Amino acid sequence: MSNDRTAAVIGGGMAGMAAAYRLQQAGFEPTVFETRDRVGGRIWTVRKGDFLMDLGTAVYLGTYRDAIAMIHEVGLSDQFVEREATGAMLRDGKVHHFDYTTPLRTALGTKAISWPSKVKALKLAALTIRSRRGLGYDTYDALAELDTETVRRYCRRELNEELLQYCGRPLVSGTWVADDAETSLALMLWTIRNMLVPNVYNLTSGVIGLPNELARRVKVRYQHTVTNVSDDGATVEVSFDADASEQSERFDACVIATTAEPALEIFPQMDDNHRDLYSTARYRRLGSICLGLSKRPTDPATYVLGALCEDPDTIAVIADHHKAPGRAPEGKGLLTVLLTHEYLNRTDHLSDEEVIAYAIDRASLYHGDISGDVEETMVVRWPESVPALGVGRFRQIAAFKHRLDYSARVQFASDLDRIPGLNGALVSGQEAAGRIAGAVTTGASAAAATAP
Repeated sequence: MSNDRTAAVIGGGMAGMAAAYRLQQAGFEPTVFETRDRVGGRIWTVRKGDFLMDLGTAVYLGTYRDAIAMIHEVGLSDQFVEREATGAMLRDGKVHHFDYTTPLRTALGTKAISWPSKVKALKLAALTIRSRRGLGYDTYDALAELDTETVRRYCRRELNEELLQYCGRPLVSGTWVADDAETSLALMLWTIRNMLVPNVYNLTSGVIGLPNELARRVKVRYQHTVTNVSDDGATVEVSFDADASEQSERFDACVIATTAEPALEIFPQMDDNHRDLYSTARYRRLGSICLGLSKRPTDPATYVLGALCEDPDTIAVIADHHKAPGRAPEGKGLLTVLLTHEYLNRTDHLSDEEVIAYAIDRASLYHGDISGDVEETMVVRWPESVPALGVGRFRQIAAFKHRLDYSARVQFASDLDRIPGLNGALVSGQEAAGRIAGAVTTGASAAAATAP
């Protein structure tokens, strides 16, 4: 297909790279403008010493159908790895394991939850089963109907305190960095349906393998910071800083694939529908600390979810050496300790070394004393890791989707208008590219029809 139309894509995260790739397939010549010296956004994989560290997004879940399909579509099948997932949780100093390949047997047999609470949990299971058709990636009207109260209020009203502390809170904090006191019940139900899966997937090159492959296929301008986007009705002008100077170029269309604040800043013409959604967005912070170990821990769990009532600063500890081959050499281990939004807020004054020391202490709760085994470390304090999904947000998202303008030359892609994360961002980018292709084609046809 001849690429005789041009499109700018602002942001080289998963949403932006998916948009650029699909625009190229639709006959556009896309140009990605990325502020950093890498693509991926909140997906970031680095090699340090013997270890391949995923510093942001940790895995591809089995429910990430669109992302997995694109992995195979772009020729990364030889890097694709499937592993069984074993979860775990600490209670009263003991680690309890959960085998998701046999969920019923695990639920009945675990000693992490008392029998009276297991009986109470049948209410939650029944609600999840009744709602399952609406717990997908494309059914926000159904999620809006479930968006009625917080996780904390539901658990205390319908379940009990034990299930709040050892089920509700870990589910939303461990997967979404979320606060159960404000997070919508709809998100917890979605998480039970989609996140507690028996298998996880990864790439031997790291989670970053997919964005990197897309970057190989499209034009990416690194360290180009866009300062303004303007739509004159016929073309879109993009102004940007590069080589210590302000420059601008015109394109037939544009996809803005950034987080909320930069999108609001660079596009003053943003429509009210997007402005209402983006201006009310809030993000949760996340501390991601990777620890490369000279000795591999013996625990078989792929990850341990933190029970915040027992360990209030730890969201999860991921055993990266169980995710895919090559994360650590044979016999060595790699852990990622995820620390809470609240911990980061009160420890901005701490050095990386102090945060690493604390992460080592936290990981030792689950894997025994590892302080003498640490070879390599990396610290990332993500300022905007995951959008918060408080009560009412799904209703806002559902209404937003009904008001989308499919005819606009400037479209938006992000994980703000859907279930957040890697797959949500990828789908958002694909959808934005589809709207652009339709808008520009329709506009060109209309112009040709009215030409003398």
